[in-house]
Amino acid sequence: MTQNWGVPNQSQQWPSQPGWNRPPNAWTGSVQPPGQYPPAPPTPPQPNYQPPPAPGTPPGASSQQVTYGPPGGYYPTPPAKKNPLLAVLGGGAFVLIAMFFGMALINYLSAGGSGNPSTEPTYHQVENVPAPDFNPPALPKPTNVDQLRSWTKDNPIYQQSTPVPTNCVVPHQDPTTATAAELETRLNKLTACLWGVWEKPVIASGFELPRTPVTVYSQTITTPCGKIETHNAYYCSADQHVYFAHDIFEVLPATLRAKPWIVDYVMAHEFGHHLQGRTGIMNATDGLQANSAKLLAIEYNRRMELQADCFSGLWINSVGQASQLSAADVEDIKKIAAAVGSAEPDPEDNHGASSSRMAWVTAGMGSSQVGTCNSYVAPANEVR
Repeated sequence: MTQNWGVPNQSQQWPSQPGWNRPPNAWTGSVQPPGQYPPAPPTPPQPNYQPPPAPGTPPGASSQQVTYGPPGGYYPTPPAKKNPLLAVLGGGAFVLIAMFFGMALINYLSAGGSGNPSTEPTYHQVENVPAPDFNPPALPKPTNVDQLRSWTKDNPIYQQSTPVPTNCVVPHQDPTTATAAELETRLNKLTACLWGVWEKPVIASGFELPRTPVTVYSQTITTPCGKIETHNAYYCSADQHVYFAHDIFEVLPATLRAKPWIVDYVMAHEFGHHLQGRTGIMNATDGLQANSAKLLAIEYNRRMELQADCFSGLWINSVGQASQLSAADVEDIKKIAAAVGSAEPDPEDNHGASSSRMAWVTAGMGSSQVGTCNSYVAPANEVR
């Protein structure tokens, strides 16, 4: 079962060009028509890019792993080497030395047995959070063909990292019992936490990051991007607003519907689209799609969607320690990502197969490097 979050008018027939996440008057720069598009030069993988792991496997050892509790690294002090002078010391001197080491042992045990004071993590603090912006500045738009590729493959955001750990606690809310008003309140608070993790990397890349508002709806809603059905969540690039269906949990198997992190993973995915909008990736992808054959245009959309899954994972890794993210939670998040993907790779699936969605969110949860999520340089078999 594929869940196409962010696709309004799902009953609509395939248009002449894809229109996902495309605001009115989308970028229409002077680009050569299909078949005359200049070939891209070979692009080496970004220095921070790492292929997503196979489903169910941890990311590569070079990635920063999801951490739980204080960081490790303590190794017991090795035993002191025997001093040859003890062999010639008298009995009295031996007793004094034994008393000295006895007192040292008492002090060692009273200090907790580590020999070192406990190390507490230094948390990134979320401060000066702005109010949700209902009149944000326009999204960046590429002005030439070269920017279509450079903004997707070589975007400066890929050189940044997310702060780990971030002092932002994500409380559990059962989406099966929360009212629409309760869910909307929670999601609008959650955007403060999302903004707090992503603001510095975005600013360091030379872009702006207004805080996106969230509207929870219970029936088909009309937005500046068109009508959105229920059982959906959608980032509308026309007003930079997230629309989140109250019944979205119903797209999942019954065994996953009340799990922690369901709405958080989905909301972080939609905020990932906001990041793509604010850094120019979304409009550049739109330009690439508009000048590509149908299946290639769909592949570009999968790259964008899988990157949003990975961005979601980066955020989860950032707040996981403060929120007491458990190994069981991580496995549930992987299952949720897999549940909203298609069972088998399909070249006409615009969001990605279960294996791909799980792999990309797993890659994000195992890293703090934004370049890990550069899906635009990944091989085609990793964005199916």
